[in-house]
Amino acid sequence: MKMIDLSKFAPPGTIIKEEAKRLGLGLAAATCIAVLIYGVSLRDAYDFLFDRVGGDRVLRPDAMMMPFNVLLGQSLSFFYIMALCSLLAAVFYHLSYYMGSKSIYLMRRLPQRWELIRRDFTLPLIGALISLLAAFLLKLLFLAAYYIVTPTQCLPTW
Repeated sequence: MKMIDLSKFAPPGTIIKEEAKRLGLGLAAATCIAVLIYGVSLRDAYDFLFDRVGGDRVLRPDAMMMPFNVLLGQSLSFFYIMALCSLLAAVFYHLSYYMGSKSIYLMRRLPQRWELIRRDFTLPLIGALISLLAAFLLKLLFLAAYYIVTPTQCLPTW
């Protein structure tokens, strides 16, 4: 499988593997935090459906599971923070590349008019899109877990 050459989408001298590593670590941390927050919320809501009678758990007759959006809460917010941080990286990291001895005028003299913008914002935009896509996929997994765990008679009616 041929790898895509991302060096033409980054400022000269950018270490693309380092940026990918930072994004991967951030996404892994956001995933762990989201799973932890949602898992605790789902467990607590599930335990609330039952009463203890003797040593057994018995489903309450009036039990109703909390709606999915309430359980989801702010568990995916770290993905949104990752997307925002990825976009801020374009401003603070990529555009700051040209500070000091590295002249921005070199990039402005290139024949393609939008070369500077393309090189500064492509990788951060890709990182932000990956963060949002990961949040969406994790939300679908959480929704599947919600329907698998919740007893049918306890599902809220929409």
